[in-house]
Amino acid sequence: MDSERMVRVSFDREQIKALKLHATRGRPYWDRISVALAFRLLDTSDPYFSYFAVLDELDYMEGIRPASSTKAEEQFRRKPLHPLWHKHFFLPKHVSRNVDVRWNLLDGGNKDLTKMLGEVTENFGEDPEVWTNYLTHRLVVQGFEERARRGLTGDWIIFGKHDGKNFYLDLAVHEEGDEHGAAALLQRIRAGSQAEFPFFFE
Repeated sequence: MDSERMVRVSFDREQIKALKLHATRGRPYWDRISVALAFRLLDTSDPYFSYFAVLDELDYMEGIRPASSTKAEEQFRRKPLHPLWHKHFFLPKHVSRNVDVRWNLLDGGNKDLTKMLGEVTENFGEDPEVWTNYLTHRLVVQGFEERARRGLTGDWIIFGKHDGKNFYLDLAVHEEGDEHGAAALLQRIRAGSQAEFPFFFE
């Protein structure tokens, strides 16, 4: 966006509270999300994004929801993002990524893929119609189900822990957290959260 067209906006405390309560649909942790995250949850410009997917994971981390279908939260191991944490949230657009992870498709496959292809060939290799249908089902549907049992991957909720509580700072995609994007991601998180939660950036 053209910086000359940007407008500075300020909110008083009651407006910020109302914004966060609306973004979290009145959840009890509303005061521990950043304004930046509140705006992301309320942004409707991406038709593939669902704030419910994020709220489900926040509810799980807060003990409101009993289970999560995604991988367990992890602390970043390396600077500059350490000591912050991330928790995956899942959207339908992440199905193909999870199928890829299950079979390691982008890196030439894994032993499970080799075994599965051998079984399909052995059992259905003489019947092309059955072979293609079964392979598709086994690769995509069952592959996704197997990955789900281990914990789905997706995009990230970035958060920190302070005084025994989680503080939810922003959302990010995997690529932002790699060695080339981590510094820029931290800068974005700091810009959106430092004023409210300075103890993560001292």
